[in-house]
Amino acid sequence: MTQPKARACAQRGAAWLRTLLEDDGSFRGAVALDCYYKAPSALAFSGYTDDAVRVLDHVAAKYLLPGGDLDGTGVDWYDRFRIYPHAWLLWASVEPRRADLSQALSTFLVNRQNPETGGFRADENGTEEIMTTSLAGLALLRAGHHDAAVGAAQWLRRVFEAQPDLTRGLLHVWRAGLGLDEGDGSVWFRVDATQPRQWYFQYGISAALLADLARITGDHSWLSLAGQYLRASEHCHADRYSTPQSGKIGWGAAWTGALTGDAAYQALTAKVVDGLDALQGADGSWNGEGVYDAQPAPETAVARLDVTAEFVTLLSMMDGGRFEL
Repeated sequence: MTQPKARACAQRGAAWLRTLLEDDGSFRGAVALDCYYKAPSALAFSGYTDDAVRVLDHVAAKYLLPGGDLDGTGVDWYDRFRIYPHAWLLWASVEPRRADLSQALSTFLVNRQNPETGGFRADENGTEEIMTTSLAGLALLRAGHHDAAVGAAQWLRRVFEAQPDLTRGLLHVWRAGLGLDEGDGSVWFRVDATQPRQWYFQYGISAALLADLARITGDHSWLSLAGQYLRASEHCHADRYSTPQSGKIGWGAAWTGALTGDAAYQALTAKVVDGLDALQGADGSWNGEGVYDAQPAPETAVARLDVTAEFVTLLSMMDGGRFEL
């Protein structure tokens, strides 16, 4: 099922991104990696592959370090989710076939996977969590590292089976040798089903990896687990499909629905598309207010680059459950 509203929203967002794009692949006013790491996928998936390559060229020149690491100076969350930008950029570099960049990023990410659990170490303390493990697995899957993706999927199964009570929410942090970590009970560790504006994306990004793994390997048994993650989101607060944190649920549902033909996933995708459409600004951008924390993002173009690039990417994939450019 096509989602013309998703396509229209994505195109408006891409047009806004392009108003800030300079000839050298930089964005006007941008000074740190968090303005760039999602933009190549947004531009490529919305049809602007040449622009995506220009941004990748700029990122490689300014932020790529020896060994495939990235310079995250000025990104306040970088130490906590260190490999997340690497995964976004690897995915994007594989799609326009930037072999040099994809090889460097692949090598770095493979070395961050825990061979005993299949999870990816999100920080220097070895924390494994759903968002980074899922995206790293997906990016490496696209780069041809199928074993790494299978390991991440097995980790997701272990995390799901260990959940104490899905009606209360989702624990998304795993400590090797210890299991699920509830931490202080905050959103950094747990999706609280009783509270609004939670990190609902944990349900969707896991389903996206599992669906892509099923598609690429032909092992459709992973679709069952994808569906379990998506259905678990139904226990959450009434805003679960209408906030900025909902976008990845629409992505996971679109890909799962494209493979299963299940109308329920298509309907879920449509709900998320409607939610993102309602949040889009008149200029085509989205504001990052309260996406990862409680503080509103400043009303500047630079502050909107990250979330706008993400939603352009996600909505492009929600348009008919697109897997490829």
